[in-house]
Amino acid sequence: MIVRISLGIALLAIFNVLPVSGAEVQHHRMADGTVAISITGEIVEGDAEALRLEIQTAQFANFSISEIQLNSIGGSLYEGTGLARVVRTASLNTRVAERNICASVCFLVFAAGSTKSVQNGARVGVHAATMASGAISIKATESMGRIAKLLGVPSEIIGRMVSTPASQMFWLNGANLALMGAVITDGK
Repeated sequence: MIVRISLGIALLAIFNVLPVSGAEVQHHRMADGTVAISITGEIVEGDAEALRLEIQTAQFANFSISEIQLNSIGGSLYEGTGLARVVRTASLNTRVAERNICASVCFLVFAAGSTKSVQNGARVGVHAATMASGAISIKATESMGRIAKLLGVPSEIIGRMVSTPASQMFWLNGANLALMGAVITDGK
């Protein structure tokens, strides 16, 4: 039964018949023979499971995963923390490519990376959490701060996260990213 389920998941992933999700989660073969997995778009329910399936597909095909490439304005705090948990558990590297954005809850996914890199021209931003209605959620913001702390995010950045209104964005600069141990690289 387990073999049949694993094979079924692998076949679904190979034929791109994955469960519907907000973000596009897909793998790309790299020149060095590894696989990069990209997460692009709004983070919604189901995206963490889509990432797990992509990781399983790569592992089933005996591919090494080089990194998780991020390009998202954020979305669901719950699902974003799920994505961060998957990235952290699998000890994956995260990267925001030139001209891409990783903001709001996407930041937690970025922070979960074993090695974090940002190409020149990319933007990484943080702000307070909101409820579905758009109102600031103090509890969700506090939760996001606690999760960021567990991921090793420096208190200076957490302070910016919790103090920046949800209607605004605090864009991290090179010094902020360096505090996190992120590497800033030139574009391709």
